[in-house]
Amino acid sequence: MGEVAKKYQDKLPELKKTVEQAYIANRANVDRYNEFMRYVFKSTLTDDDIATLADRNMPTVEFNILEAYVNRLRGEFAKQQPSLTVRAADGVSLDMLDESFTDTIEVVEAHLRATFLDSSNDMLNYKVFTDMAAGGFSAMKVYTDYVNPKSFEQKICVDRPYNVTMVVPDPMAVKSHKGDGKFIAELYPMTKEECEDKWGKSVTKDIKYTRGLSGLEWSFITERKENIVLVCEYYEKKPIRTKIVQLSNGKVVTRKDYDKFVEEWNEFGGIEQPPIVLRERWTVLETICRYRFCESTVLDYDETDYKYFPIVYFDGNGVTLNEAGAFVHMTKPYVYNALGIQRLKNFAGQSLGNELDSTIQHKIVAAIESIPTDYQEAYQDLQHANTLLYNHFLDTNNPDVTLPPPREITRTPIPPEIAQTFRMSDEMTQMILGSYDPSNGVSNAPMSGVAFARSAIMSNGASLPYLVGFTQGLNRVAEIFTDLIPKYYRTPRTLPVLLPDGKREYMEVNKKGSIYMDFDSEALQINIETGVNFAMQKEIALQTIVSLSQSIPKFGEFIASSGLQTILDNIDIRGIDGLKRKAEEFEQQQQQAAQMQMQQQAQMSQMQMAQLQKELNAPTETELGQMLVEEKARNDAANVAIRERDSETRFIDVMAKIDNNQAQNELKAAQIDAENTRSAIEAVMEIAEEAREMRREGSEKLDSERD
Repeated sequence: MGEVAKKYQDKLPELKKTVEQAYIANRANVDRYNEFMRYVFKSTLTDDDIATLADRNMPTVEFNILEAYVNRLRGEFAKQQPSLTVRAADGVSLDMLDESFTDTIEVVEAHLRATFLDSSNDMLNYKVFTDMAAGGFSAMKVYTDYVNPKSFEQKICVDRPYNVTMVVPDPMAVKSHKGDGKFIAELYPMTKEECEDKWGKSVTKDIKYTRGLSGLEWSFITERKENIVLVCEYYEKKPIRTKIVQLSNGKVVTRKDYDKFVEEWNEFGGIEQPPIVLRERWTVLETICRYRFCESTVLDYDETDYKYFPIVYFDGNGVTLNEAGAFVHMTKPYVYNALGIQRLKNFAGQSLGNELDSTIQHKIVAAIESIPTDYQEAYQDLQHANTLLYNHFLDTNNPDVTLPPPREITRTPIPPEIAQTFRMSDEMTQMILGSYDPSNGVSNAPMSGVAFARSAIMSNGASLPYLVGFTQGLNRVAEIFTDLIPKYYRTPRTLPVLLPDGKREYMEVNKKGSIYMDFDSEALQINIETGVNFAMQKEIALQTIVSLSQSIPKFGEFIASSGLQTILDNIDIRGIDGLKRKAEEFEQQQQQAAQMQMQQQAQMSQMQMAQLQKELNAPTETELGQMLVEEKARNDAANVAIRERDSETRFIDVMAKIDNNQAQNELKAAQIDAENTRSAIEAVMEIAEEAREMRREGSEKLDSERD
């Protein structure tokens, strides 16, 4: 132990008490985690369940229907790729948004993508999501380590804690990642020998290796008779009142760092003036302090470079409850509400097995006196064909006493409620979890392939809270990681990067002509969202591209020429990465071939021009230009004459149409006038005819009167 550790020995009781109280507050979540991890992945029967079944002489069978639902989430998550983007934070000065800053953002984003989305990290994301879905919560930690035992260069690492149930967050923390609390701690076991090798034998001399009364065992003995010491890494926020200044270049630093910078600037002897201070004010900055202690002593203490707690809590679908006036945070596994239906499934299956086990195997019941001695074996061995005979009378000489004939035993049927309950529990489980079989829709109408695919995606929407919780925690881890980059990546080195197109490369940094990792982490904002790269969604996207290409030929031509990489991104086949690389090479070859074709066409044009010049007695470029100008003028004049003739022709046509229309109108007017004249003449003739008729009738009347 060093002198620094002794300075903080008096704080050991307070540290232990804080951790013990926080551990007790989180004990219900830890117990629930252990219960459901065992329930899902090992056995749905507890020791009490097995003892009860043994007392009732019932079979100890189980029917685990929950692991399949959890494995479905794990399988879909394994094919998912979160969407990670880095951009400038809000309020960043426009002076900082130059090309160098943009390049830095791209490098940081690609490095984060390679760190979190790479399969070489021992499937870290997959394991954390498994903890959240099956147990209700998980955790990650960010730390630094040397690249190798012989290196002085450090790298930033991300991993799971030794045991996520031994992560102790502040009960007063509100945010899901628990970074807003005053402290967070991680407990991990070490053997007595390991502890003594690292910190000396004086550390373990006062440890008793007995069970603690608080429920947290700081030391204990295993079944293999090993002495185990529990070591705690306790991270605490230490507020420091500091003056900050804003410089003319847009950066904000502490007054202490600025004064040191000016001093080094003057020592360097540069002719340029350093950035001046525009504004300054007092603020409170937090430093993360780390205590490492065990049951008997504080092992060491240091003030870290962390800006945030390096341990991040991943809350799946937790809720905060008010219990007896105290707010308690409860974490929930995905199958939490299906625990009862799982027990009902087991009980129905055990009852069904008990009924089958208790089934009567006897076939026939008969009176002993009615079975002849020679046929007793035939009655006992019913598996072989034989003739069964019996005595109808007790005594053949005395027919007064008759014997009952053998009769077949009727088996009692199994109650149908048992089988119905056993089958019904599967449908009830789907309803409780919100995860149903897409083929079992509410309608019996046939479903198309697209409808089936979309229902398969929508049927698992109940798992989205766990994806959201995972992305929130991963976003916090990315912030911590980014804050450590300019603090530890200061020397020339190569960083693994994963480009947006899926290519994995290494990029040099902190070297002349490259990007320098000296950015301000406050100027960057990281955003991680749930991805859409599920296999079914890729298939739907591919079908959409195909249908659009068939219905819109222009779109099909565009996809055929420029969308090959997009199509391959939505195809999940073996060797797709190699196919993408070959496709990229193919596109480059196509571009080179197009360029060569253009060059050949240009050469052919030059050769034709040279031949033309030869045929025209090789005129000079000036003469040829003059000829082209004159030829163009003649063509333009001819075109003008043609357009004028066309205009005259169109004018004549229009006028002809107008004259024709006018003639037709005059003809129609003449026809109307003739029709009116004819109608008037017919009317006059009718009036004259009526007058003649009236005179004739008048004369006939006068003649009759004279007579």
